[in-house]
Amino acid sequence: MTQFTTPRGMNDIGVEEMERRLWIQSKIEPVIRSYGFRRVEPTFIEHLDTLKAKSGEAILQEIYYFKDKAGRDLGLRFDLTVGMARMVANDFKTPEPIKLYAISPMWRYDEPQAGRYRCFWQWDVETYGPTEAYADAEVISLGLDVMKSVGLNATVHVSHRKLLEGVVRVLGAKTEEQVKRCFNALDKAQKIGRDELNQLLQSAGLPAESSQLLVDLVYSRADLDGLKAKLGEGVLRQVEDALRELDVLWDELGSLDKKQSCSLDLSIVRGLDYYDGIVFEGYTEGSNLSLFGGGRYNNLTAIYGSRHLPATGVAGGIERLMLALEQVGVFSKLEEQKPVRVFVANTDEQTRRDAIGVATALRRRGIVAEYTIKDWPLRRQLSFAGAGSYTHALIVGRKEVSTGVYTLKELKSGLQVEKSLQEILDMLTPP
Repeated sequence: MTQFTTPRGMNDIGVEEMERRLWIQSKIEPVIRSYGFRRVEPTFIEHLDTLKAKSGEAILQEIYYFKDKAGRDLGLRFDLTVGMARMVANDFKTPEPIKLYAISPMWRYDEPQAGRYRCFWQWDVETYGPTEAYADAEVISLGLDVMKSVGLNATVHVSHRKLLEGVVRVLGAKTEEQVKRCFNALDKAQKIGRDELNQLLQSAGLPAESSQLLVDLVYSRADLDGLKAKLGEGVLRQVEDALRELDVLWDELGSLDKKQSCSLDLSIVRGLDYYDGIVFEGYTEGSNLSLFGGGRYNNLTAIYGSRHLPATGVAGGIERLMLALEQVGVFSKLEEQKPVRVFVANTDEQTRRDAIGVATALRRRGIVAEYTIKDWPLRRQLSFAGAGSYTHALIVGRKEVSTGVYTLKELKSGLQVEKSLQEILDMLTPP
């Protein structure tokens, strides 16, 4: 017998999980909009050339792609940054800075793992136009505020790709391939020890003495002034622009009251090649669980159109965020604070129309209200209400209709009150 299951790495979203996702969105979207960002939706399907333009042929190993019925090469988007960059690169009407966001699904042909499926959702915020580090500070601040909105404390680890490139070149990386291999090694620093990182850096082409120096810089976690003191004059001259941008960033984070939540971390490189400036990762406080990240990419829009706009952004995975919230018990607390859901039961066919009227009055007040859409007797209706996700049952019978006084039962406690419909509406209406 055929088993109709979901494809590997894909999952259905059931009622309970969807409620949690909607709650997350209701918390984070107002924060994003409060910073002045406006929502867009890049197309789910792109021309394959669009997806390959920055990442090259290697991206074919990581994405879903196919030919349509006309033989055109297409692919499912693997992130939101490429689509938004393409949009603004051909938009000559909107003045800078352009501030956009999306909360949407994307697809990658990765190995499925905890908190990550082949179809997954992200919230993504992008700013186009400013070259100043003010914009980088703003998206970092936004990321921290998004975490706070769902009840999580976070810390942000900050680095700079040009700083790292300057350091590894001075220390002995002579070619682009060696620089890239050094970056790949640094990206593993939080998961491996000093000795293994040292070996990886030497394998990437750094001399033993230089690799040991870089390992010491990575694990020392010095602040910006401390880092400058550790770098020699030769290195400082090579990376002065990057250090100046980090100085501006740190001052701006202080003005945003976020400096205390941020630290310098030279292991942060961000895996995607289009990053070319300040980069960062946001973690749950006291753990290595990454919840959001981003950075500057000044050259991506130039690939997709004639409008060249420097850019910076931040994004986070919804599934990863749900995992973190589950771990700290946020969803358990939400279950104890269920919103009001009323089941309006009618005693017979004669009172059905009246029950519908009561449910309609509740709905107009923003209260979730349902009545039976099956031909059930009162006892069956109340049994259904008690077994479901309802908080209250309201009985509409001939007596209630004639007197205007209704019985409202709180299902969890069993407490009942008899009040007029107006009093019930006022009691149940959310503030």
